[in-house]
Amino acid sequence: MRACHPTHGRRAGVLPRRFAGVGLDIARFYLALRKNPSLTIPEFLSTEETFYKVTLPKSRYFELPKLYPWMLAAATRNDKSSWEISFARSGLPLKIEPSDKHVTQPELSYVKKSSIDYSHLTRDVISGSGANAHFTDYGRQSMRLLIYPD
Repeated sequence: MRACHPTHGRRAGVLPRRFAGVGLDIARFYLALRKNPSLTIPEFLSTEETFYKVTLPKSRYFELPKLYPWMLAAATRNDKSSWEISFARSGLPLKIEPSDKHVTQPELSYVKKSSIDYSHLTRDVISGSGANAHFTDYGRQSMRLLIYPD
């Protein structure tokens, strides 16, 4: 896999193990690499559609921005800020942004409207449809893992 090449280290876009293989359309990625051999995972992911966003409370244990700075959309952040993570439909994190919204637990902040039950579209992370979206128990637990043990 190209991401394992020495020049394609964490800064070049290696995904966190928790998300490796989750939702990355590897066939589409390799086809894109044929057209552009210097394509990085961050560049490829920038073309992916955001399907849902989650706001996480401030936590010293939230390590994605430290370990994968290429996911950060903005460099400036207030110390009191929470984080908003954009996810692809598959659950792959695409972008991390600071948020001024105060939350005490992971909160669903956006879902692309659909008449199909979200559990079928999001690997059972979100349930409901239309404006009635909410985390499933699995989804809630998965988001808590991002800030565990807070």
